[in-house]
Amino acid sequence: MALSSFGKILTVLDLFSIQRPVINVDVISTELGLSKPTSYRYLKELVSAELLLRLSGTSGDYTLGSKIAVLDYISRTTDPLVQVSIPFMKEMVERTEFSCLLTHLNHDSCIDIHDEVFKNMSLYSYGRGCPRPVFLGSSPKVMLSHLPKQQILDYYQRFATQLAEVNFAQSEDEFLSLMKKIKKQGYYFSNGELDANIAGLSVPVKFSSKEPPLALTLLGSKNRFEFVNLQKVIEILQENAALIEQNFLALESQKVSI
Repeated sequence: MALSSFGKILTVLDLFSIQRPVINVDVISTELGLSKPTSYRYLKELVSAELLLRLSGTSGDYTLGSKIAVLDYISRTTDPLVQVSIPFMKEMVERTEFSCLLTHLNHDSCIDIHDEVFKNMSLYSYGRGCPRPVFLGSSPKVMLSHLPKQQILDYYQRFATQLAEVNFAQSEDEFLSLMKKIKKQGYYFSNGELDANIAGLSVPVKFSSKEPPLALTLLGSKNRFEFVNLQKVIEILQENAALIEQNFLALESQKVSI
């Protein structure tokens, strides 16, 4: 199978979301602009690879298959950056009584690749694998601020309407100025941007000179943040981000020497 064909088949997986965990051939045909025979062929290939599962007793509904869960398990348990980060994230949760997130920036969203939750705190719009918009919250803004200027402008041009609607930036120049300020101060604090009752404090984790940083975030209720020394929490985050960077680079150096 040609790579281009394989790539087209995988676009079917983009149709799934929390709001739509089940799809059928009509959804694929309509949203991807495919004929029904082509849609059925794509479904067959994905079922064969165990990436999709046909729901019995339906007229052709499909949900995500078992291979997705297997791949997620492999990623969670073997990703070296996640494994290096876990002890520091756990320690911060115990020390601060906030939840902690490690977040990756995608083309049009940011996604938590690991979370450590304090007690029974509900993460709602946060947590491993849950995509979030790049124009709300502390994590994406910290990561965006460390991108090259042209990439920052690309994000602005794609999300200018949303950024204006949430009163973050009304122009390209204002957005660039805010990104420069966030990068210089080394952190970003969001207060109810994504969830009205949740605040987040993020710092960058710069593990590669060729890739945008990850975001290390402490998350808690707005009320909880009102009664802490924010500067002290920033220092805790930055100290642990530096330790994660050092330990990951040391791990990578060991691989090279071997």
